[in-house]
Amino acid sequence: MRSVSKGYLVCIGCLGLAVLLWSGWSVFVHQSPHWDRDTLQAVLLLLFLSWICCCLPLYIRDDCTVDLSFISILASTLLLGPETAVLISAVSFPFVVVANPSGKGCQHIFNTSPLKTFFNIGDHALSYWVGGVFYHLAGGVPGDISLPGVLLPALLFILTAMFTNSVVMLLFYMLEYRTPFYPTIFQMFLGLLPSIACASPIGYFLSMLMTMKAGIWLAMLFMLPLLLARYSFKLYLSFQRQQHSMVEALTAALEAKDTYTKGHSGRVSAYACRIAQEMELPAKRIERLRTGALFHDLGKIGIPDSILQKPGPLTQEECTVIQTHPLLGVGILENMDAYKDILAFVRSHHERYDGGGYPDGTAGDALPLEVYILGAADAYDAITSARPYCKARTPRDAGRILRAEAGKQFHPQVAIVTAELAESGVLARCIQALTETGGGPC
Repeated sequence: MRSVSKGYLVCIGCLGLAVLLWSGWSVFVHQSPHWDRDTLQAVLLLLFLSWICCCLPLYIRDDCTVDLSFISILASTLLLGPETAVLISAVSFPFVVVANPSGKGCQHIFNTSPLKTFFNIGDHALSYWVGGVFYHLAGGVPGDISLPGVLLPALLFILTAMFTNSVVMLLFYMLEYRTPFYPTIFQMFLGLLPSIACASPIGYFLSMLMTMKAGIWLAMLFMLPLLLARYSFKLYLSFQRQQHSMVEALTAALEAKDTYTKGHSGRVSAYACRIAQEMELPAKRIERLRTGALFHDLGKIGIPDSILQKPGPLTQEECTVIQTHPLLGVGILENMDAYKDILAFVRSHHERYDGGGYPDGTAGDALPLEVYILGAADAYDAITSARPYCKARTPRDAGRILRAEAGKQFHPQVAIVTAELAESGVLARCIQALTETGGGPC
């Protein structure tokens, strides 16, 4: 990790510590609460729910998790105030134990970097504190959850806490991986919206139940169906991950049998994502393109080694055989629901803008823009990679070829953007960053 990134983590941790001290003073000194038995039970229940939800995240990817802890944080804010919510989040975090996505071992405070733990606690404390400021500015009163008065304070708390968290995380990625601020900030913010939008009403209902007679027991019963739903969704994600692992194994087998293909898919994926970012495609489309690029050459697993590893130019018959690999790739992926939305990328990445490509000869705007981005990224890697019968050329050479083929092999706009990124060295630095970070953002 770069020294400037470490410094940033320390700064966020210190800001979070200051927020925690202020929240503690506000709750225990300034407000001087006289908690009765019901209030104390409510605090303990919300603390337990925050802890258990953090311990049971759902792994969307190995580097991306979603948990339900925001439910208890929102309920804490509505019932007891954002300052108490900050404290509940901070107290529960050090005791979190999370099973690794591989199923081997667990992550906990004793095997996690103290700096990372310090930063994460600070990040959450700072985010919820900023949300709390806007909650109070909007007239939010802890304990008053009557509708519609609670809607605006709650909405501002949710949005500002989400936005603050996105900014804090993005600034780290900017320092460590040189990730562009725009449009990444909107991509990160929008990426949080679905889970928060689903969790927020549940948080409100939880707080409402806890104000009723025997509310503690009602709240515990209320959470049981949520845990069942979480388990069902976990099974679904596990199935999706198994499918992904199987396709990755096939890709690894392909790279093992073809020395040129080794690393090719990962590089093309990085190039394609960077081009798509430059063209300001939405985050969802970029993520779909990333997956499509990783598996675009999967069909080559069915091409004979005598053709795939031939050290010289291919004959016409051999070209005809290798041109079947897009359809072979589609045949492998088409029965997997998780990859229905990338079939067009796998099938059409060798199509040309002028209609002279294969396997269908489709031209112009009949294909999605992502297909042409993938084709340009694939061509750039081919031009700048060494082959037995062709030396690697420079990024500037690649830029000249892309410009010359704009409107012919390549989509005009995609060709110009890719050429500019190639000639400026952005694509080369993208791969350098990918290598240095072991797969971090470009």
